[in-house]
Amino acid sequence: MNNWGEYWRFTSLSLRKAFGEVFPDSHITIKAYGNVLAATGFLHGLTAGEFRKEELDYRDPDYEVILGGRIVKPDTPSVLK
Repeated sequence: MNNWGEYWRFTSLSLRKAFGEVFPDSHITIKAYGNVLAATGFLHGLTAGEFRKEELDYRDPDYEVILGGRIVKPDTPSVLK
């Protein structure tokens, strides 16, 4: 993903690019969770309870399964005074 990027689906890169067109980078926080085991389990309909915690805690940027994002609106002066 770091070599060419991946923008055809939601990834940490595509979310940062989309939100970065509107908000400053310092106001954007994106976290990705997942790995090849979690991605394969998802495709086979397995649940998180069928894995050990250590198996799901490992994060692989090439297999992002769940994305979390937080965007904080920059302080802007009020037009109504």
